[in-house]
Amino acid sequence: MYRSAISHARLMRESTDRVESALHSEDDKEHLVAQRLSESPKTWQIWENEHSGLMRHVADYSVLRNQAGALRQTALRLIHGKALFEYLRKKEVRGTARSQIMAHFYPTRGYQYAVIAEHGAYVRKACSFLCASHVGTGLVQDPAFLDPMQHYEDLYAEYFDLYCRTLFPKPGAESASELSLLPLLKHQLNEWRWIILNPRQSLPQVKREREIRRTTGDTQRLPILKLPPKNSAGESQDSAALRSFKDGGVHR
Repeated sequence: MYRSAISHARLMRESTDRVESALHSEDDKEHLVAQRLSESPKTWQIWENEHSGLMRHVADYSVLRNQAGALRQTALRLIHGKALFEYLRKKEVRGTARSQIMAHFYPTRGYQYAVIAEHGAYVRKACSFLCASHVGTGLVQDPAFLDPMQHYEDLYAEYFDLYCRTLFPKPGAESASELSLLPLLKHQLNEWRWIILNPRQSLPQVKREREIRRTTGDTQRLPILKLPPKNSAGESQDSAALRSFKDGGVHR
């Protein structure tokens, strides 16, 4: 790990180089977001300004250890911020279902605006996450950007998917036991967030989790938990939390 802190100029240089390499990548996902980002000077300028602000927050710390912590927090917010579009694309949400989902996350905006805004935000956040991961693994050499961050991203996608399915459930499509997994997944997310933000204290737990997740061929039924209570506005705690992620977790 580098002893000295990393300057804002170097963070930006590493980031733009990573986007450039993504344009020639054999990974279809990163190639596509880099291509979309580079399609117009305006799109690139918006991303560059937003990403510069993210990297400025990291560079403001004078100690590399603190910079690594800020970089982890940034990556987590980016995971939250790009989850909606990834859900719509992966699950191929179309028609009425797509309109309902967009209205839920953009209650004061029209459908067309919401779709365009969400796609643009996804491209920028996906590229920033690509750059943050590159800086974290290559430049800072932070192990939190390997298995723990990837596991958190997968777990958050699972949580987001299940949450969206509870918003407008189809008759008979979901069982009560499946819906009850939301509190459990939320608890696991909080645990992994703590692991990522506290790598030294959590090292024994990471090793233990790896052993638990190792394939053994055995399965065990998860316990059924009660659904979280609703607040005074009739909104569940999970709904309020996800709305918070979209509104304040990542600055657009």
